[in-house]
Amino acid sequence: MDASQDAVGEELDAPPAGPPMVWLISLADLSMLMMSFFIFLFSLSTNNPDGVTETLESVRDRLRTESAVPKTPGAPSNKKIMEQVSMREQLILRQRQTHEDLTAYFLGRGESIMRTKLDGPRLTISMPTEGMFSKTDVTQLTDAGKARLKTVADFLAKHPDQRVHIKGFTDDTPPPPDSRFKNNWEVSSLQAVSALRFLMSQGVPANRLTSTGLADLEPLFPNTSDENRARNRRLDFVLEVQVEG
Repeated sequence: MDASQDAVGEELDAPPAGPPMVWLISLADLSMLMMSFFIFLFSLSTNNPDGVTETLESVRDRLRTESAVPKTPGAPSNKKIMEQVSMREQLILRQRQTHEDLTAYFLGRGESIMRTKLDGPRLTISMPTEGMFSKTDVTQLTDAGKARLKTVADFLAKHPDQRVHIKGFTDDTPPPPDSRFKNNWEVSSLQAVSALRFLMSQGVPANRLTSTGLADLEPLFPNTSDENRARNRRLDFVLEVQVEG
């Protein structure tokens, strides 16, 4: 009886038989695809077009090699990944051209106060709000503010493929006690909305525009001096290519 119980115990402790761990092949395949994809994305963060092309060809070669390996159900196909990679590459190249056009446009207009930054498929125009809004109503555009925004509106009219997200920023100084605004969230949001409404009045379609206020969350400089605070008070216009479909 004891021997029989020992035999049963051994059977219960033995690992169940099953198919070989073929899923490791699919996991390794997916890991290689993800690594290649992220290496490519890293290369796109540079401004070296030759490097981008070389990396894209390397990824394509790797995907061709891996195409014969069976795919896990539900995993993204090589074709889908390549379509996404190719689309991102095209968007970045288009924004590089837009950045060149924007730089030449501002130079021709004598606009030295505005700053531009290209970050992958996003192109940002940073505009200080000093003098753009009334001192009595910090959300009311002045003539100088309208003139700056008119420059942006004219550029956008020549580039109808660009969507624009307007981001308002303040420094860390709260509104005075007698202000109708409770905090800088309201100030930054309404300044961004004022800019949006003016662009619409200049013919920029509403479906190309969005706005938000970020108060003092993303300062360009430490809020340790009047000069730095003035630089932090700004409107950023983030341009992205509007993809149809």
